[in-house]
Amino acid sequence: MAAFIVENDVRLKFQLEDTTLVPSSLVTKSIDDAHEVVLRNLHSDVDTGSPEAALVAGETLLAGALLLHSLSSNDAFVQKNVSVGGNRVTEGGRFDALRAAASTAEDQAWYLLQPYLVDEPERLLLGVTDTRPVLGES
Repeated sequence: MAAFIVENDVRLKFQLEDTTLVPSSLVTKSIDDAHEVVLRNLHSDVDTGSPEAALVAGETLLAGALLLHSLSSNDAFVQKNVSVGGNRVTEGGRFDALRAAASTAEDQAWYLLQPYLVDEPERLLLGVTDTRPVLGES
């Protein structure tokens, strides 16, 4: 079943105009993941053919929260601290700001989605994937 939202909904809500920093593939993946969580926990009597505005808004916020979590994870990996003449120059507070924005969006999403869900699902920040060899191991 198609998501209740499209890429432009998330971009508009979170003011994400930069398609280089925030590629379409990342937005689309966040939408798909959010929709999967919503569908898995949706009451069976909810009309998915023409979803209510609050359900759409909740999915938009949840997709945005997942997207912001992804961006903060990336930022944590690419941050560099540089020392110049004994002074440390850090990248700033992007990581913390992204995590805070993600947390706020997620809280708002669950608040809006709560009436439509059987139960609020557990909040998992990381999904578990199949184990595969790395660094040439077999």
